[in-house]
Amino acid sequence: MKNKRELLEGDPTTLADFLRAVRKQQKGGNGKPLTLTAIHNRCGLPIPILSKLEAGQILDPRSSTLKSMLHGYGLAFEDVARYLPLRANNKMQRVIVK
Repeated sequence: MKNKRELLEGDPTTLADFLRAVRKQQKGGNGKPLTLTAIHNRCGLPIPILSKLEAGQILDPRSSTLKSMLHGYGLAFEDVARYLPLRANNKMQRVIVK
């Protein structure tokens, strides 16, 4: 089974580009791409935080933010690991895998 990154057109180079592309690829009940509000409703993260993630203003999210973000966007840690700073990967993976 392909991961989310392999299903996207092009090759996002940043976490922000990846998240935005994943959200826009997913469709809501109206057939239109999901909004930040829809992601917020899924995971509970504040819309300003989601916006900052998609704008590239948060490059190294806290483990609690990352866990909620993964749930909201319907992603696995492996989908976003390549976009996270190396020092965060090991720490974050331990938190998510538990």
